[in-house]
Amino acid sequence: MDICLVTAPTAAEFRESAELSSESVRRVALDPQLGILSLAAVLETLDVTFKIVNLNRAYLEYAEQDGLSSSSDFAEVAASLIGLNDARIYGFASICSSYPLTIRIAERLKSMRPNSLTLLGGPQASVVDIETLTAFPFVDLVLRGEAEYSLPILLEHVASGVGFDGVPGLSYRRQGRLQRNSNAPIIQNLDELPSPAYHLTNDLSDAKRAALELGRGCPFACTFCSTNDFFRRKFRLRSPARVLADMQALSAKYAITDFELVHDMFTVDRQRVIQFCEAMIASGDGFTWSCSARTDCVDEEILELMARSGCRGVFFGVESGSKKIQRIIDKDLDPGRAREMIDVAERVGIDTTVSLITGFPEETVDDLRETMRVFMCSARCPGSSPQLNLLAPLAATPIHSQHKDELVLEELCSDVSHQGRRQDASDLKLIREHSEVFPNFYLIPCIHLNHGFLLELREFLLAGDSGLRWLFVAIDQDTSQFLDFFSDWRKHRLGLRSTLDGLELRHYYRTDEFCMDLFSFLRIHRAGKDAAVEALLECEDALRKARVEMTPPRLDGARISIGETLRSSDVPMRKRGTTVIELDCNIQELINTLKRRDESAWMRGQHFYVNHATSTGTTRLIQISDWMAWALKVCDGNYTIQEILERRFPNSISSMPEDLQEFIYLRLIAKAHAEGFIEIYRTASEAAANQEGDPTICKYREIRADASLQNHRSIHAQ
Repeated sequence: MDICLVTAPTAAEFRESAELSSESVRRVALDPQLGILSLAAVLETLDVTFKIVNLNRAYLEYAEQDGLSSSSDFAEVAASLIGLNDARIYGFASICSSYPLTIRIAERLKSMRPNSLTLLGGPQASVVDIETLTAFPFVDLVLRGEAEYSLPILLEHVASGVGFDGVPGLSYRRQGRLQRNSNAPIIQNLDELPSPAYHLTNDLSDAKRAALELGRGCPFACTFCSTNDFFRRKFRLRSPARVLADMQALSAKYAITDFELVHDMFTVDRQRVIQFCEAMIASGDGFTWSCSARTDCVDEEILELMARSGCRGVFFGVESGSKKIQRIIDKDLDPGRAREMIDVAERVGIDTTVSLITGFPEETVDDLRETMRVFMCSARCPGSSPQLNLLAPLAATPIHSQHKDELVLEELCSDVSHQGRRQDASDLKLIREHSEVFPNFYLIPCIHLNHGFLLELREFLLAGDSGLRWLFVAIDQDTSQFLDFFSDWRKHRLGLRSTLDGLELRHYYRTDEFCMDLFSFLRIHRAGKDAAVEALLECEDALRKARVEMTPPRLDGARISIGETLRSSDVPMRKRGTTVIELDCNIQELINTLKRRDESAWMRGQHFYVNHATSTGTTRLIQISDWMAWALKVCDGNYTIQEILERRFPNSISSMPEDLQEFIYLRLIAKAHAEGFIEIYRTASEAAANQEGDPTICKYREIRADASLQNHRSIHAQ
């Protein structure tokens, strides 16, 4: 029996090179898909020949080969790639965001391999099994729910040709009529399952972290969530010993020490959390990890223990800041406690992702204001990442069942998928024709709120969190009602750029053009009169001015390494993207007052900063001394070290003896080199010269680029 397992193509919603080159998109695209790898591990124990096709890797290769600008359809490319494997069964994983593309790939593959069986599984196919089989005759089978036990049974039935009646969890056609077998029993003891077959892919070869399944199921029944249907509310956890053993195995093979523990609700069982944390501490391995939790299932004591055991991140699904909405959606969290736990996690050193949802049918402006309170609480914590998502009516959830006849489809709809700038026309055609299969792409009408307003609010906040966080926090602290400020801004934006809509509006909020429009608006809005907002605007102006001041020259010669002796003929030059700015306030002090929600005065005065690009692609604002600022400004690639020494130093240095002035400058340039602020070039002729007899060597031969003179403080990531 031959079977080919196919991953869900989650990366394919991004269709532009700038999107695909981003660190976040590539990280998600290359993450192992645990469902497929768990099934593969089971198949390895059987007399079965199988292959895994990773569609995310295939899509990235397709995009890198200029496929995005060609007329070819990735569905055709993917089907051809899968079809190279001669299999009796082609099994597709599915999630809601990429389900239309999975369906299109399956259709093309069926035309290439008409005698094969097309099998769908995973969360989305499981909850729309009958709808999928009704709409798409090329889909032969849907295997619902957890399949580690049921897939081997299915393979036995296919091999023996005895029919499908005895396959639990299977939906199929028999003599043209739809059949739905009873559910497969859940897997009570997750420790009995083999470890995911990471070794069958290259997913972890260059990875810095790995995902591990911690448990399955959730004991709660939120009306918007599909976890309950897939796992049938059967909450189970793997044992601490088993999880730790898998961590140790992955660490030994791939040198990975950071792990994402996958489970919707790890902290429900407090005693199991304590056991896990104590096992992590006792092991002494020093692994770090992240997990998901409810804010009513943690407290300061448990968060401190988690932090000591290596926890570095927690996902909090808060959903709404409104007590009324919390009751309606059967989540029943206390928003006040949620805000408290966000602060506690920040205090003990655990980063948080705070997920919020808007667009509930009964939601009012006042409810949305309360949700924004939670959002801004998260924004004030440097280690927290707030998210605002648009409600998606996931198939088979209570909220979908209640409103399935009211769904509406717009160009820019739910952000569950199609987060890229463009939406595939073929996917959209399927979505329009089969709302019963793809309801998550639709919206539920809101009685009291406008969808356009909510969609734009989401994009506005996303843009702010990616580069303007402290400005948004300062605005909120001044106005106390950030939602009112956004309303004012949106009226202004509609007057300024009234034609923007849908995906073009999303693109606008990801451009520098939006930032310039917002800054201009703030200068005429009352929020811009606040001292903190004004100071942050001055900072943004200074950064922009510094970035366009000058393009660094292109220098010939070789870059010298950190630690090499400097020569008077060497040419120092600021790294591309590194700029120096002068402000009349201490930005760190200002940010500290915003973090503390403190409106006390912060001091004005001359301060210098370097805006420096990091190895991760972000930029960081670092406070520097006036001496270092002067040194970096003159390192523009136009002067040798000797020529710079002949220039006039700042007054605080020029009053010193000449030899000491030169010594200080050389130490500054060496420190700047070691910090990565500058590069130092040496011409080919100088590099070939005999250093011992070369008179151009600086008199301070022992000044090396690991020298230190001034301490610098990192302020914030832009």
